[in-house]
Amino acid sequence: MSLLSVGAAFAVAIIVMLATGTNWWWVVAVAALGVGFVAFIARRGRHTPWAMASQHVGPDHAVVFWKPGCTFCERLLLAVGKDERITWVNVWADKDANAEVRRLNGGDELTPTAVVGDRVLRNPSAEELLKSVSI
Repeated sequence: MSLLSVGAAFAVAIIVMLATGTNWWWVVAVAALGVGFVAFIARRGRHTPWAMASQHVGPDHAVVFWKPGCTFCERLLLAVGKDERITWVNVWADKDANAEVRRLNGGDELTPTAVVGDRVLRNPSAEELLKSVSI
């Protein structure tokens, strides 16, 4: 879902609410939720360009493809912390990374996807990811 479509959906909701005479407090509440949701999706996180990150792929280093708004990605990032054996690549900020994650997943933009050496881990748990870079 793009930011433009999310923003448009909230704008339509506000227009409908105003047109039907809804109490203005509800309009303000919906607008605030919309702004908060768009800000949540648009926020920036860790990102290393795929051209640089691909050089780190090895049996003792993982490259994790992620995207903003992905709860599975957020959980994984919070669980592994700032482990230096893991490099994070935002597939929405890097079209080459997006192409690579789609190549690895049969055309799907599946995140999180981790590459460790010649292995691909799809939606790994934190334990699985950390164990894979410890081998």
